[in-house]
Amino acid sequence: MTSSTHPRLKVLLAVLFWGGSYTATKIAVSRVSPVAVLWLRFGIGAAVLGLVLFLKKRLQLLPLHQMTELCFLGFFGVFLHNYIQAWGLRTAAAGISALIIACTPVIIALLSAFLLKEKLVQRQSLGIIMAAFGVLFILSKGNLAFLKEGNYSFGELLVVCSAFTWALFSVFSRKALKTIPPALAMFYVILSGWFFSSIPFLFQGVREISKLDMAGWGSTLFLGVFCSALAYVFWYDALKLLPASEVGVFLYISPIVAVAVAWIFLGEPLLLSSIIGGGLVLTGVSIVNYRKKS
Repeated sequence: MTSSTHPRLKVLLAVLFWGGSYTATKIAVSRVSPVAVLWLRFGIGAAVLGLVLFLKKRLQLLPLHQMTELCFLGFFGVFLHNYIQAWGLRTAAAGISALIIACTPVIIALLSAFLLKEKLVQRQSLGIIMAAFGVLFILSKGNLAFLKEGNYSFGELLVVCSAFTWALFSVFSRKALKTIPPALAMFYVILSGWFFSSIPFLFQGVREISKLDMAGWGSTLFLGVFCSALAYVFWYDALKLLPASEVGVFLYISPIVAVAVAWIFLGEPLLLSSIIGGGLVLTGVSIVNYRKKS
């Protein structure tokens, strides 16, 4: 086994976990409210990630100003983002949702241009247009007349909104991740997101825990342990040993995994419009990312 094989296996596992998160979330929110799922998921995730950091001797307290910044990111990027997405997944298909979320790097490029004044070149603009058309093709099931008819799926629109919240979180977190070790930063972000989810959980979610069956608990544990803790550890461990450009390519696998997992476990159909639209989204994202690396 070469020195690069181990980190590649880690990053592959990370994107496989993230690809399966859509199906796991959809299963969990079909049993209990998104509030209960988020509280359990991020409580488990923070505990596991904190334990891993402690065992690796990387767990430490941070100055108050950094903690305040991470708390803001936890509210926006963990609690609000996942709350919107979980509500969307109650009615939206898991595979379609993953393909929509795949356009997030394109939204990040747009927001970076507006908020951070980063320059967009012509090819990036083409990629953005292509990805946006791909999302519209997915939402319309191949019938773009839906824009005129107003026949929207509210769940899918919520998933689109969650792509924007994650893009905003990514833009806002750039500064924090430059000064704080990424895995440690994510621990405090997840922990603060769990804290914010505790407030509505105390009023609504406590009485729902008993409704979770074996499938619900299995999905929640998968989300907490594998998607919210180990995936981030594997991802950042790989970034230390591999070029960021190589690690980033693995993200293209995640929506494909999500569609396959949703087809196997949820019986979601493989729509031609999703395949075509997903292809446009991934192509557009690859064009945008290629120009950014250049």
